[in-house]
Amino acid sequence: MPNDCWNYLTITADKEELKNLILEEFKNQNVKILQRGPEALKCKLLSAWHPNFDWLEGLLEKYPSVWIKNIWTVEDGEAGVWIATVRNGKKEVSQLTWDDMSIEEEMYRFR
Repeated sequence: MPNDCWNYLTITADKEELKNLILEEFKNQNVKILQRGPEALKCKLLSAWHPNFDWLEGLLEKYPSVWIKNIWTVEDGEAGVWIATVRNGKKEVSQLTWDDMSIEEEMYRFR
């Protein structure tokens, strides 16, 4: 059974691309939109083991005006932030990971 990975995405894009991204990319995902404006949204979604980096990078190719920040944590304590955009036709991706508290450690320390 995989460990759950909670992904908190902030996405910006031009109005039409953001609308298309939501309609096309979120229809088969269990996404909860937390906040939405005409050119930005915040949402959360669940994945197995780690973020779906291939899907996130695919968004850059399909929607060139997009900027994505994904702050994520896995129940075993792995966590990170992944930020990406396209500038001058070139993908720019930054990623940082760290060991955080696991669900068990968090329950123990905050009991």
